Amino acid sequence: MTKPQAPIGDDELMAFIDGALSPDRRCRIEQLARHDDELAATITALRAQRKALRDSLDSVLVEPIPQRLLRVAPPSRYALQRVAAAMAWIAVGITVGSLASWQYLSRHDSTSTELALVNRAPDLPRFVHQATVAYAVFAPEVRHPVELGSAELQALNAWLSGRLGRHMRAPDLSSLGFSLVGGRLLPAETNKPAAQFMYEDRQGQRLTVYLRGMAQPTPETAFRYVGEGEISTFYWVERNWGYALSGELSRPQLLQAARSIYDQLST
Repeated sequence: MTKPQAPIGDDELMAFIDGALSPDRRCRIEQLARHDDELAATITALRAQRKALRDSLDSVLVEPIPQRLLRVAPPSRYALQRVAAAMAWIAVGITVGSLASWQYLSRHDSTSTELALVNRAPDLPRFVHQATVAYAVFAPEVRHPVELGSAELQALNAWLSGRLGRHMRAPDLSSLGFSLVGGRLLPAETNKPAAQFMYEDRQGQRLTVYLRGMAQPTPETAFRYVGEGEISTFYWVERNWGYALSGELSRPQLLQAARSIYDQLST
């Protein structure tokens, strides 16, 4: 009898992505991925997110230190507050990066009890949080905001349709002054990958449309609004598919775009 292979744990998979496994174990995971489409898709998505984060942050490491920071300043009573604020921002950056890589792996995320009771759909708060995190990670990206650009729209729609198992087309927001930048595939839930379309206006303001199949049967919802810091999101569920529009626009502007997207994707 062939001895069954030990399952690949979350820690081991992340070590594989980071190149921290032994050569033998790394080769074994690569062999498994050749015959396991879900494992291969997970590895591809995590590598893409890791590359996007590195591309967006590596340039900061080689920036020269501003002269004003090299000058020795006399201590002030606000020094400790400044240090605390800096540490808080570092913690936020680490958290956002970790969430982007671990979205796929986290299958039992804690969710807001209040939202769960209101929506009676445990997956809905997680869905909205994933959409917000995806916007926060990729909207500021300069070099690699999307995987396929608007010049490859037909290929983008076909690729996402195949991966999400439904007909996909990027909504047209040109009447609102937003042109399509492109889109990407994102990890979300087991067997429930997500798609993200990104749009930009002439001032460089960006919007993202995030959608995926819900992890559990979810009642259909009308437009709902949530704000996290400067990021606002309108979301809704139709036929167990979740849609979320995120951006840093006023609530009326975002609602107008959400209605346009709803009309296009519901036809």
